[in-house]
Amino acid sequence: METFNIKKILVPVDFSETSMKALDHAVYIAKLNTADITLLNVVESTYSYAPSTDYTALAFTNMETYEKEIQKQAKDHILKLAQKIKKKEGVNIIGIVSKGWVKEEILDAARSMRADIIIMGTHGVKGFREFITGSNTFRVVNEAQCPVLSVQKDAVTPGFKNILVPFRDKPHSREKVDYAIKMAELYGAKIFVLGIDMDDDEGQLKKIELEAAQIKRIIEKHGLKCTVKVKSSPYLAEKILKYAKKKGIDLIVIMADLDRMQVSEFFMGPFAQQMVNHSPIPVLSIRPTFNPNTVDLGGYGW
Repeated sequence: METFNIKKILVPVDFSETSMKALDHAVYIAKLNTADITLLNVVESTYSYAPSTDYTALAFTNMETYEKEIQKQAKDHILKLAQKIKKKEGVNIIGIVSKGWVKEEILDAARSMRADIIIMGTHGVKGFREFITGSNTFRVVNEAQCPVLSVQKDAVTPGFKNILVPFRDKPHSREKVDYAIKMAELYGAKIFVLGIDMDDDEGQLKKIELEAAQIKRIIEKHGLKCTVKVKSSPYLAEKILKYAKKKGIDLIVIMADLDRMQVSEFFMGPFAQQMVNHSPIPVLSIRPTFNPNTVDLGGYGW
């Protein structure tokens, strides 16, 4: 992987309690890394996507005026927020407002500024809507080129002391270890490695145990504390969250891939989607790096 050097942080905000929690984490990370923060508020347009007819022209004109006022208020609000944080925390921070689809505007902003990380709150979604569309945060996780740290409203105070690295025996699954090491070094945290055997196969379980021991050695070479555990379960997200709660985990590092390995994932949604939408613990999602020397193209839907 490329060096995970955090110097440019993008924080989408909608001024909700959840997005403010994400901003708290961003400020904390920015101070540790002497990084710059860009706040982004997206005003979603409604009139521009509707059909234009003589009957509705006046209504659309009024709506456009209304949206311009909303944009003005949003800009005033985000600039005041940026100024307040800069004065209080001493970090370099700016605020911008754009109009369009939330996911697209966030991704465009991240590309334009070459963000090293996106930190954003997630309100999550449930039921049929989650299965069909997911949340804006998960859509960003799915397509962002940089890591995404997603934060729920119940997230604890910024600062990570116990980092969980769950993995299963599949391509890319161990790529996140380097990112976990970087975060652990940054925060002075301990790393917990959790290997999951989803096949309930004795041979597979042994293989995962060997891989977990290898990961532990890599982590300890960096002078970090590491604990390893291997479990069998067909319900990946459920097992990880249960283990995380038991161990007092405050950051989970996962891969932002969408492969569906088990029947349960077809009903509950892909693993990454479950984690981003439902984890009360902040989740750092890492985009897999395509490497033809290590990826089995025939078995994983690439």
